[in-house]
Amino acid sequence: MTSDAQIEKTEKELAKMRTTMTESLQLLEQRELNANIEYEQLTIRAAALRDELHTEIERMLDDIIKFKNHIQDSLEGYELFLEDEVEKAVEERQAAEEKLHEEGL
Repeated sequence: MTSDAQIEKTEKELAKMRTTMTESLQLLEQRELNANIEYEQLTIRAAALRDELHTEIERMLDDIIKFKNHIQDSLEGYELFLEDEVEKAVEERQAAEEKLHEEGL
């Protein structure tokens, strides 16, 4: 009889272990599912953030290019202004030298 009681006790322990193992397995499967869902959400968020950053970088580059073009146009305008001023100064100096030369004759 002790043998039957011991077998019954062992069977109950085995059934309890199976139940615990099944619950643990279900818990692990749920954790795996949650981890996969979180991974997918993080992947989607990373892609959205990457797109947002690319858009912002593109906007910044556009602003920088516009600023560079503005500076370049301003420098070209200043260069033309200086050329005109130098030409005027040379012409005035030549006219003054010619006048001095004519008066000296």
